[in-house]
Amino acid sequence: MNFKKYLRNALILFTMILFFLSKPASGYEIFIYRPYKEKKPLFKEKKIFLHGELFGQLQLPSTFPSYNDRSGEEDRWNYGFRNLIYLTEKTSLLVQLVTHDDGHKRTKFDWHFSFRQYFLENLVLIIGHDSNHDSDYQSPFYTNRNFVGLGFFLEKNSFYLEPFTWFFLHTNQRGHLDLSGNRLRQEFGLRIGAWFAESIGFHFQILAQTEKIFSLGQSFLADFILRVKLLEGLELSLGAGLLEDIGESRLGNHKKYYKFIWGLAVPF
Repeated sequence: MNFKKYLRNALILFTMILFFLSKPASGYEIFIYRPYKEKKPLFKEKKIFLHGELFGQLQLPSTFPSYNDRSGEEDRWNYGFRNLIYLTEKTSLLVQLVTHDDGHKRTKFDWHFSFRQYFLENLVLIIGHDSNHDSDYQSPFYTNRNFVGLGFFLEKNSFYLEPFTWFFLHTNQRGHLDLSGNRLRQEFGLRIGAWFAESIGFHFQILAQTEKIFSLGQSFLADFILRVKLLEGLELSLGAGLLEDIGESRLGNHKKYYKFIWGLAVPF
């Protein structure tokens, strides 16, 4: 029985690797911690159960640009969804879509896929694919990333902590916010999540982006999201985000973007 279980998980892993490597696919995962008590895995239930949320948010003030080449008006509205499917008790697939609007028109949309295989007691294998696509048909531009990495997580009651790192198998994303650097090789960071009285959720992640493996990096990204339960199935979403160069780029620039978010989420 154990052999069949490990064989099945190995087949899942192999399939997901082919899936991620076969696509030229920079979005990133919006970290929201939810301690699901009933996972209802696909291979056990023989049907798909979705865990996730729909969300919409206003970004004001915000200096994040609308387009992937860092041009355009400020990124003002985001809408999207996060769908989490448990394939087994220790295997999950996350699908996330975020659309961007500058207040007048749709500017771009970001896809994120990540496959997580939990093993041993506190380790997780992460295989991911991100892609950003501008909506402008006349001059489409997208960044793409495929990566594999590890996380070491600690989870107790309604608290979660995970330092992580991953390495890029393929990407055209470059270091520094003016895109003057070399292609990224690695990202590493930390995620912290907690729920208080099952009504207030704290979600934080910070990660560094580097062109050289195991170096400080060229830029970092930090997100903080506070969720407050208003009604059953409705949450207030407040937060802030920062994307900043760690040092000067090859062109002598040191750029920084920030945003404050105000929105609603519908978990399911």
